[in-house]
Amino acid sequence: MDSSGPALRQLGARATALGGRLDLEAVENWGSRLEVQIPLDPPDTSEQPTETWGLAPRETEVLRLLASGRRNRQIATQLGISENTVKFHTSQIYHKLGVTSRAAAAALATEAGMR
Repeated sequence: MDSSGPALRQLGARATALGGRLDLEAVENWGSRLEVQIPLDPPDTSEQPTETWGLAPRETEVLRLLASGRRNRQIATQLGISENTVKFHTSQIYHKLGVTSRAAAAALATEAGMR
Protein backbone atom coordinates (compact mmCIF):
# COMPACT_ATOMS: atom_id res chain seq x y z
CA MET A 1 0.00 0.00 0.00
CA ASP A 2 1.32 3.45 -0.89
CA SER A 3 0.42 5.49 2.15
CA SER A 4 2.45 8.57 1.30
CA GLY A 5 -0.54 10.94 1.35
CA PRO A 6 -1.63 12.36 4.70
CA ALA A 7 -5.28 11.47 4.14
CA LEU A 8 -4.38 7.83 3.40
CA ARG A 9 -2.08 7.65 6.44
CA GLN A 10 -4.87 8.99 8.63
CA LEU A 11 -7.41 6.56 7.17
CA GLY A 12 -4.96 3.70 7.60
CA ALA A 13 -4.29 4.68 11.22
CA ARG A 14 -8.02 4.81 11.94
CA ALA A 15 -8.62 1.43 10.33
CA THR A 16 -5.73 -0.08 12.31
CA ALA A 17 -6.99 1.48 15.56
CA LEU A 18 -10.32 -0.24 14.97
CA GLY A 19 -8.69 -3.60 14.22
CA GLY A 20 -9.13 -3.27 10.48
CA ARG A 21 -6.90 -2.72 7.49
CA LEU A 22 -6.55 -0.53 4.43
CA ASP A 23 -5.38 -1.82 1.05
CA LEU A 24 -4.57 0.44 -1.91
CA GLU A 25 -3.75 -0.76 -5.40
CA ALA A 26 -2.89 1.86 -8.00
CA VAL A 27 -2.50 1.03 -11.68
CA GLU A 28 -0.71 3.71 -13.66
CA ASN A 29 -2.89 5.37 -16.33
CA TRP A 30 -5.86 3.30 -15.23
CA GLY A 31 -7.07 4.02 -11.72
CA SER A 32 -6.94 2.92 -8.13
CA ARG A 33 -8.67 0.40 -5.94
CA LEU A 34 -9.06 1.23 -2.26
CA GLU A 35 -10.34 -1.39 0.15
CA VAL A 36 -11.00 -0.69 3.81
CA GLN A 37 -11.99 -3.54 6.09
CA ILE A 38 -13.25 -2.79 9.59
CA PRO A 39 -14.65 -5.49 11.87
CA LEU A 40 -18.27 -5.19 12.98
CA ASP A 41 -17.39 -5.93 16.59
CA PRO A 42 -15.88 -3.12 18.64
CA PRO A 43 -12.11 -3.33 19.02
CA ASP A 44 -10.68 -5.25 21.95
CA THR A 45 -9.35 -2.49 24.19
CA SER A 46 -7.63 -4.91 26.55
CA GLU A 47 -4.49 -4.59 24.40
CA GLN A 48 -2.92 -1.19 24.85
CA PRO A 49 -3.02 0.87 21.62
CA THR A 50 0.48 2.08 22.45
CA GLU A 51 1.74 -1.40 21.56
CA THR A 52 0.34 -1.22 18.04
CA TRP A 53 1.09 2.48 17.58
CA GLY A 54 4.59 2.28 19.00
CA LEU A 55 4.06 5.08 21.52
CA ALA A 56 6.50 5.54 24.39
CA PRO A 57 5.00 5.60 27.90
CA ARG A 58 5.31 9.40 28.16
CA GLU A 59 3.71 9.83 24.72
CA THR A 60 0.82 7.69 25.93
CA GLU A 61 0.37 9.96 28.96
CA VAL A 62 0.43 13.05 26.74
CA LEU A 63 -2.06 11.50 24.31
CA ARG A 64 -4.46 10.59 27.13
CA LEU A 65 -4.39 14.16 28.43
CA LEU A 66 -4.68 15.56 24.91
CA ALA A 67 -7.72 13.33 24.27
CA SER A 68 -9.33 14.56 27.47
CA GLY A 69 -9.21 18.13 26.13
CA ARG A 70 -6.21 19.51 27.99
CA ARG A 71 -4.08 22.20 26.35
CA ASN A 72 -0.27 22.04 26.14
CA ARG A 73 0.23 24.29 29.17
CA GLN A 74 -2.10 22.14 31.29
CA ILE A 75 -0.38 18.95 30.15
CA ALA A 76 3.04 20.43 30.94
CA THR A 77 1.93 21.47 34.42
CA GLN A 78 0.32 18.12 35.20
CA LEU A 79 3.32 16.08 34.02
CA GLY A 80 5.97 18.45 35.36
CA ILE A 81 7.59 19.07 31.98
CA SER A 82 8.01 22.14 29.77
CA GLU A 83 5.54 23.20 27.08
CA ASN A 84 8.27 22.67 24.48
CA THR A 85 8.60 19.06 25.63
CA VAL A 86 4.83 18.64 25.28
CA LYS A 87 5.05 20.07 21.74
CA PHE A 88 7.83 17.59 20.94
CA HIS A 89 5.75 14.68 22.28
CA THR A 90 2.64 15.76 20.35
CA SER A 91 4.69 16.01 17.15
CA GLN A 92 5.98 12.46 17.70
CA ILE A 93 2.45 11.24 18.46
CA TYR A 94 1.08 12.77 15.23
CA HIS A 95 3.85 11.11 13.25
CA LYS A 96 3.33 7.67 14.84
CA LEU A 97 -0.46 7.82 14.46
CA GLY A 98 -0.24 9.17 10.91
CA VAL A 99 -2.34 12.25 11.65
CA THR A 100 -1.78 15.96 11.19
CA SER A 101 -3.90 17.52 13.90
CA ARG A 102 -4.66 17.45 17.59
CA ALA A 103 -8.31 16.65 16.86
CA ALA A 104 -7.42 13.63 14.72
CA ALA A 105 -5.04 12.27 17.39
CA ALA A 106 -7.68 12.78 20.07
CA ALA A 107 -10.30 11.05 17.90
CA LEU A 108 -8.08 7.99 17.44
CA ALA A 109 -7.31 7.87 21.15
CA THR A 110 -10.99 8.15 22.03
CA GLU A 111 -11.92 5.44 19.51
CA ALA A 112 -9.30 3.19 21.12
CA GLY A 113 -10.75 3.82 24.59
CA MET A 114 -7.82 5.86 25.88
CA ARG A 115 -9.83 8.50 27.75
